[in-house]
Amino acid sequence: QGERIIREVNNRIEAHGVPDLFSLSGHPTWSFLNIQGSNGYSVWQVRTLFLQEMFAQGILTLGTHNLSYAHGEAELQALFAAYDHVLPLIRTAVREKKLEQLLKCPPLEPLFKVR
Repeated sequence: QGERIIREVNNRIEAHGVPDLFSLSGHPTWSFLNIQGSNGYSVWQVRTLFLQEMFAQGILTLGTHNLSYAHGEAELQALFAAYDHVLPLIRTAVREKKLEQLLKCPPLEPLFKVR
């Protein structure tokens, strides 16, 4: 299932034209969505919108894919449908400079900062 998630999410990243914003890394048992800033937006702003919208789609994530035996076909289809909703929304928000209009909270900030 992890290999399928990597394949399907990578396909969606390409299909929705956001390889400049998103990529995957890690192992099929625990893969990671890497998020980049773009068009004047920081990685934290893009990440905030991503998390906000994934949560709204019923997907509890912090940008990783943690699988268990409880995750079956219905859960995978829900994950893929959420990506199909969220990726084009973020693409439009970043490219049309509307990201901050879509945020329902302040953007995340890094916990640790270089002094």
